[in-house]
Amino acid sequence: MSLEMDSHFLWPEHSSSFSRFMFGPRISASDIETTVATLYPDAVPVLFSSARAGLTAILQLLNMGRPDIVWCPPYSSHCVLESIARLSTPATTAIDQAKVALIYHHWGFVNRHTGLLPHTTLIEDAVDTLFIPGTNPFALNGRFVLWSLPKVIATIWGGVVFCQNNEDARRLRAIRDERYAFQTIQAVLRIAGDHSGMAAMYWHGSESLNGGLPGFALRQIKTHLNTLPHLVQQRIRLLEVIQDAGIKLPLFAGRLPSNIPVTIIEDSKKWWGIHSIFSAGYRSMNLTCDYAENSWERVAPLPVHQDISSSSLKAVFCTQFCGALL
Repeated sequence: MSLEMDSHFLWPEHSSSFSRFMFGPRISASDIETTVATLYPDAVPVLFSSARAGLTAILQLLNMGRPDIVWCPPYSSHCVLESIARLSTPATTAIDQAKVALIYHHWGFVNRHTGLLPHTTLIEDAVDTLFIPGTNPFALNGRFVLWSLPKVIATIWGGVVFCQNNEDARRLRAIRDERYAFQTIQAVLRIAGDHSGMAAMYWHGSESLNGGLPGFALRQIKTHLNTLPHLVQQRIRLLEVIQDAGIKLPLFAGRLPSNIPVTIIEDSKKWWGIHSIFSAGYRSMNLTCDYAENSWERVAPLPVHQDISSSSLKAVFCTQFCGALL
């Protein structure tokens, strides 16, 4: 399809075709974790049905309760706020009162909060960061890192919690396995949600307390993980297109972003909007990459994930549709 006919969101579109994964070799969560640990040997991975399920499991491990505050960035998504609120209280201010802080590495660009106190447990939210194999997922030396497989490798299901030590990983696996009861129902609802608003509503309503995944979901994840080195090379080529255009990107070693923030100009509305090529529209981003400083601005997110080809990206630049990238 031509660029004019395609529509791209912040993250890659997952394939709804899962029938070829219904039958096959038996795969366990441990098998997936072994594969991920081979890719990222400096962390201990724990597989969940989604990153949000992993987040609530972390809060459960930390014995968080309703009086306990979890700091999260302004403009956090509904699923983040809902997951935190299952067990504790989310807040975007008063970080000095927070028992836990969730620092989002926005679209793969490393963020921090210089007001974070030493006693606060740090969870790094790197859900849409593409880690280069062999690199360390912990940019800020947090206790945990969240990673979303649909946002990175375009699976239908799956989230990973990277731990710094084996004991945290062991306890998280125990929490996950206690949530076994409705994993197949949730997996089916996730598929049905592509075509049914009601199914999507039920999936979103329960997913934050989900745990593991059925065999067909694990088989899809295993297959998609094998493509990760190719995805890295493709992402690097896309970023080279941007850099060849004279744009300097503040990249962090070992990490590749999913989107590039673009300065909004008058013609941007032709490209960003629900019915436009970049369907996410405009989003808010803290340009200082430090949540202690309030420098939020509206930007146009330019996707650089696997749904975008180098030729399409070059064609976009040739139209001179935007100003300088931030």
